Amino acid sequence: MFSTAYAAIAAVPLLLAFLLMVLWNAPASKSVGLAFLLTCVLALAVWRMDGVHVAAYTVYGVLKALDLLLIVGGAILLQNTLKANGLMDIIRGGFHKITPDPRVQAIIIAYLFGAFIEGSAGFGTPAALTAPLLVGLGFPAVAACAVALISNSTPVPFAAAGTPTLTTISSLSSRLAASGVEEGAFLQEVTGKVCLFLGVGGLLVPILLVAVLVLAFGPRERRLRSIAEMIPFSLLAALSFLVPYYLLGVYLGPEFASILGSIIGMVLTVLAAQKGFLIPRYVWQFKAQKGAASGGKLPNPSWKQFALAWTPYVAISVLLVLTRVDTFGLKGILQSISIHFASIFGVEGAELSFQWAYNPGIFPFALVSVVTALYTHVPAGEMRRVAVTTGRQIYNLAVALTAGVAMVQLMMHSGDNLSGLASMLSQISQLIVGSVGVLFPYLSPVIGIFGAFVSGSCTVSSTLFGPLQYETAELLGLSTSTIVALQLSGGALGNMICINNVMAVTSTANALGNEGRIIRLNLLPCLLYCAALWVVYTVVA
Repeated sequence: MFSTAYAAIAAVPLLLAFLLMVLWNAPASKSVGLAFLLTCVLALAVWRMDGVHVAAYTVYGVLKALDLLLIVGGAILLQNTLKANGLMDIIRGGFHKITPDPRVQAIIIAYLFGAFIEGSAGFGTPAALTAPLLVGLGFPAVAACAVALISNSTPVPFAAAGTPTLTTISSLSSRLAASGVEEGAFLQEVTGKVCLFLGVGGLLVPILLVAVLVLAFGPRERRLRSIAEMIPFSLLAALSFLVPYYLLGVYLGPEFASILGSIIGMVLTVLAAQKGFLIPRYVWQFKAQKGAASGGKLPNPSWKQFALAWTPYVAISVLLVLTRVDTFGLKGILQSISIHFASIFGVEGAELSFQWAYNPGIFPFALVSVVTALYTHVPAGEMRRVAVTTGRQIYNLAVALTAGVAMVQLMMHSGDNLSGLASMLSQISQLIVGSVGVLFPYLSPVIGIFGAFVSGSCTVSSTLFGPLQYETAELLGLSTSTIVALQLSGGALGNMICINNVMAVTSTANALGNEGRIIRLNLLPCLLYCAALWVVYTVVA
C-alpha cells in the first residue's frame, strides 16, 4: 500500500540527517546515528515491524559495515605508517624536483597522485594528504585545499580497491536476487557506465583546477592566457589517466580503475613534464604568498630514493592484481576463507559471509603496513602511536557508516510488517516517480551529490540512496544499472564540496575557518561536472 503521507514520514530520517549536518553543523556520526534511531522507531511504531526483524537487520547492517571499516582502517594505517618512517616526505621532495610551475604541480600531485591515494585508500585521505603536500611546495592553504578537493572526484567510486561501488552493489544484493539479476554481471555493467560518465566528464577536471588557481589566486594580468596555455597539458594528463581508467574498469573491475589507471597516468604525465612536453614556457606564480603556510624544509631525494619510497604502493598494486584476477587462482582461495552468519536471529534473508582473508584492509593494506614498518625499523612505540591515530581517524566514519548501513537495511526490509505498508524505500520511490517521472535520470546524480555533501562519503551516499534509486528505476522502467551508475557518479562529485572532507582538509592544511570559501570555490566546478554527466547520459541513453 502506497500513501503520500507515509512516503513523507519515511523520508523524515533522511531529512533529519541533512538538517542536523547542514544547519546545525553536527558531525555525521551523531546525525546519521539519530536518523537510524528514528528509523527504528518508525519501523516499530508506524510500519509495525517485528522487533526481532528490526534487531536482525540492524546486526546485519553492522556486520556489512565492519567489512568496509576493515578496508578503511588498513588503508589509513598504511598512510600513517609512511608518514612515521619518512617515506612520505621523500615523495613530497621528489615532486618538487619535477616542475616549479604550481599549475603543473597541482595536476601531478592533486589530480594524479591524489587519484592514486584515492584508489588505494579513499575516504577523504587523498585531499587530506595532497593539500599539505601542496602547502609544503608554497601553495596558499585555501588554494591547496580547493584543488585537492576538486581533484578528488573522478577516482572516488573505485576508492580503496573499489569499495564504494562494491558496497553499493552489496547493499542491493537482496533486491537484485528478487529481480533475478546476477550480481557479478550487474557490478560489471555499473562499473563500465561509471567509467564512461566520469571518464568523459573528467576531461574537464585538470582544466577546472587550473582555472580555480589562476582566477582566484593568480595576478590579474594574463589570466585567460594562463588558463588557455595549460589546456593541452591538462588534456594530456586527463587522457593519460582516463583511458586506462576506463579500460581497466570495463575489463578488470572496480578494484583497478583508479589505482592502476592513476599509476599509468602519473608515469606518462611526469615523463612529459620532465621533457617539457606541452608545458608552457611561462612559469605562472601566485599573486601573493601570504596564505601559504610553511610545510617544513623539503628533502632533496635522489631519483633512486624517490622510486624506492613508492615500493609499498607498488607492492599493493601487484598484490591486488594477483588476488583479484581469476587467472592467478588466489581469488577463489581467499574468498573461500570466511565466517558465515546464517539467518541472524532466525530471520530468513538476514545472512552473509564475512570473507576476512579477501578483505583488502587486511590483505594487502595491513600486511604491507607491517612489513614496511619492520623493514624501515619504525620503533614499536611509534607504531603504537600510528595505530591509535588510525583508530581515531576512522571512529566518526565507523559510527556514521554503521548507522547508515543499518538504517538502509531497515528501510529496505520494512515491507516485512503487520501494517500492510510497502517498505519505506518503496514509499519514497513511488513519491519521486509521481513527482519527477522520466526526468529522474537527471535528478539521480544530484541525489548522489546531496548524499555525499551531507554524509562526507560516496560510499555512505550510495548506501543510503542506491537502493532508493534502484527501486525508482524499476518503477519507471529505466535501466537500473544506469541509474545506480549515475548515483555513484554524483556521490563522487559531492566529495568536492562535502562538509566532512572540507573540514578534514582544512585541519591538515592549516586553513581552518575557510570552509565556506572553499565550498563556494568548488561549487561551480561541481555543477559543471554534473552538467557534463547530463550531456554524456543524454548522448548515450
